[in-house]
Amino acid sequence: MNVILTGMRGTGKSSLGSVLAERLAFRFVDTDEVIEALADQRIVDIVAQHGWARFRDLEREAVTQCAAADRQIIAVGGGALMDEVNTKRLKAQGVVVLLLCDLSILQRRISGEGNRPSLTGQGSAVAELANVWETRRARYHTVADITFDVSEETEDVTQDTVRKAAQVEALLQQYGF
Repeated sequence: MNVILTGMRGTGKSSLGSVLAERLAFRFVDTDEVIEALADQRIVDIVAQHGWARFRDLEREAVTQCAAADRQIIAVGGGALMDEVNTKRLKAQGVVVLLLCDLSILQRRISGEGNRPSLTGQGSAVAELANVWETRRARYHTVADITFDVSEETEDVTQDTVRKAAQVEALLQQYGF
C-alpha cells in the first residue's frame, strides 16, 4: 500500500512527503523527479521544448512505474490525478491524500519560483493559480480519500513540516498505516 500526496503547487507535497516517509519507514518518490530522469531534462525544459502533451505522456509513464512498487509516499504533480489512467493506477495501490492550502499562501510560496512552467500559458504562475484551482477542485475532492489543510504556518518551516507529517500520519492510521 502506498500514500499518494496530491494538491496544487506550493502545498508542500515533496517536503511533507519526505518527512512522512521517514516516519512510516516508507520510500519517498516524487513523480516530477522520475519524469526528469526519464527525459534527462528539467520539467520546465520538457514543456518548453516538447509541450504539455509530452510532459503528460512522461507523467503517465512515471506514475505507472511508481504505482508498481509498495510502501512508498508518492508526491504527484498537481495535474497527475486529472488523468483517469493515472488515478486508477495510483488508487489501486494506495490512499490519496489531498493537501489543501489557502490560495493567498500558495501564491506567496510560489511567487519566487522560476523553475516551473506556466500551467496555462496565460499570465504569471501566481495569476493563473486561482483559475487552475477552480478547474481542478471538484476532481481533487472526488479522487481524495483524505484531505488535509496545510495552510497553518509559523516562522519555523521545518517544525511546521514535522507537525503536519505527524497529523497526516494520524489520519493514515485509519487506513492501516
